[in-house]
Amino acid sequence: MDEKLALVYRYFQLLEKFSADPTEFANIFHPGVIQTEYPNLLSAEVKQRNFELMLDSMATNKLILKSQHYSVLKAVQNGNTLVVEATWTGEIGVDAGKYRRGQVMKAFICTVIEFREGKIYRQRNYGCYEH
Repeated sequence: MDEKLALVYRYFQLLEKFSADPTEFANIFHPGVIQTEYPNLLSAEVKQRNFELMLDSMATNKLILKSQHYSVLKAVQNGNTLVVEATWTGEIGVDAGKYRRGQVMKAFICTVIEFREGKIYRQRNYGCYEH
């Protein structure tokens, strides 16, 4: 689990610094990576993203958020699958819809990550945001 969890920590660090550089993610994501985000406070529908769409989403986050932080609470491994329970906090950087600059959001996240060839191959996010 140590190698897989270390990769997840590196992934979260890149998200925290708003990286959208494909070369930084090359050692983290399998070329066939698919991320699935299930409905939550920010999105009412299931969204699936490949590597390119994930990078686009990361670039958009940089425009909206001033900062973000992930804190891993627990991780459990079963074979090539790692289930990570974490909290996410983000400070809004611009007024956007119902969100205001300076507002701090918090989410409780469970992410199920499947690995292939030592890299993240599938990621399913279940986020529960505070109102």
